[in-house]
Amino acid sequence: MSLPFFIAKRHLFNRHKIGYISFISIISTIGLAVGVAALIITISVLNGFENVIKEKLIGFDAHIRLRLFNGQTFESADSISLKLAEIPAIREIVPYIHATVMIRYKSAADGVVLEGLREDDIHKTLDIQRFLKTGSMTFHTENNGDGIVIGKKLANYLDADIGDRVYLFVLHSPSESSTRPRVGTFTITGIYESGIADYDDIFVYTSLEATQKLFNLGNQFSGFQMILNNPYDAGAVTDQINSILGYPYHAMSWLDLHMNLFEWLRVQRLPIMIIFGLIALVAIFNIISSLTMIVIEKTKDIGVLKSMGINRRQIGAVFLIEGTIIGIAGTFLGFIIAIVLTWIQMRFNIISIPEDVYFMNQLPIEPKPVYFMVIGTIAIISSMAATIYPSLKAMRLTPTEAIRYE
Repeated sequence: MSLPFFIAKRHLFNRHKIGYISFISIISTIGLAVGVAALIITISVLNGFENVIKEKLIGFDAHIRLRLFNGQTFESADSISLKLAEIPAIREIVPYIHATVMIRYKSAADGVVLEGLREDDIHKTLDIQRFLKTGSMTFHTENNGDGIVIGKKLANYLDADIGDRVYLFVLHSPSESSTRPRVGTFTITGIYESGIADYDDIFVYTSLEATQKLFNLGNQFSGFQMILNNPYDAGAVTDQINSILGYPYHAMSWLDLHMNLFEWLRVQRLPIMIIFGLIALVAIFNIISSLTMIVIEKTKDIGVLKSMGINRRQIGAVFLIEGTIIGIAGTFLGFIIAIVLTWIQMRFNIISIPEDVYFMNQLPIEPKPVYFMVIGTIAIISSMAATIYPSLKAMRLTPTEAIRYE
């Protein structure tokens, strides 16, 4: 055991003349632990929010949508499909119709977005089966009628359930000059709940054929939905599609469609991290004050050690070791606090949140080892940096100054 380490250990763990100095050291360690735990839990929650939202959006929406400008419709799928099929990143390509209609059940009515897809294709582009609460993902009833799948929030608003017949009103059909509304009758065959209000309250799904009949489109459709091998390549593939096809075709990725949401997540991450980082900063100042108090109390001892031949560098090393010990102890205690609290939340879901606001009904936490490594390293380095002032103060003491008032 080196001499600086031996002295540092006695300073931290032995009884002090000024009784509250040991208490300050303990508080400094606990404060750093709370700061480290707060930062780890905060970034884990932010990461959990973002990943859960992305997972839901990826599972409940196509990765890329290809449309025509000015709401025009496609006449044929063959030529465009061949060009899109040449892009290796695209796994599935399906035609679809996207239009706004009014849905009515008894006296309740609401505006919704109707999406029409072939029944075989909906499973290729949407993982809606995972979000299905009741019923089934079928667009045909037993008597060969047209089925429709709606969100739970919309079903609650309409007070409708499986088997109920609803009416869809097309106030304006793109293929007709007449403004006379068209009406279609559909039977609710499934109710889904994604937890995303923008979908559950607005989007309804039926077959491509029924939608074409409702809008009198013949064989026309709105565009293509595409699924990629890697959904996070959507931005690059979207640019590639727009470059190949050009005007009047326009491709948008799932990231483009939800740009405001992800921008909100990105913007709020920094201020939240700063706020919780201030907790750790307070702990660093506590370490400075704790070590400074030790220097004041041990002034005579420092003078005696210097008179015995200990040099300035060894004196500085004493307080550097003390700060490092506090930093390591506080960091690992913070790790334990963070692990315990995140495990409790992940296991028992203690904290619940309103699903219609946050797209989920429980606080998501996704801790990663890299968070512990980065935050722990910063905490230990900061603790070592906090020893600079006390170390310099101790190193500047001379033996005569140290024992002048003894």
